[in-house]
Amino acid sequence: MAEITVRQETIQMGEVRFTVTHIPTATSGSWYTVHDACEVWGAVAMDDIDGTVVGWRNPPGEEIRPQIEKAIKKVFGILKY
Repeated sequence: MAEITVRQETIQMGEVRFTVTHIPTATSGSWYTVHDACEVWGAVAMDDIDGTVVGWRNPPGEEIRPQIEKAIKKVFGILKY
């Protein structure tokens, strides 16, 4: 079995800080789970090269989704942010 290494970073949405865990997949994409100490709030699948959002699991509301996606791309250094 191959070893998988995850990476965590912090993003801030207003007054709330979230931890984002990067989980690589077998393709060029990855899952980014958005959580705090107690609960996973959602997960977004993104292309690691250009930042294309493939889809969400438990997506946040439309009004904050683009901000979360942009913050994830910025903190993980994905080119298209």
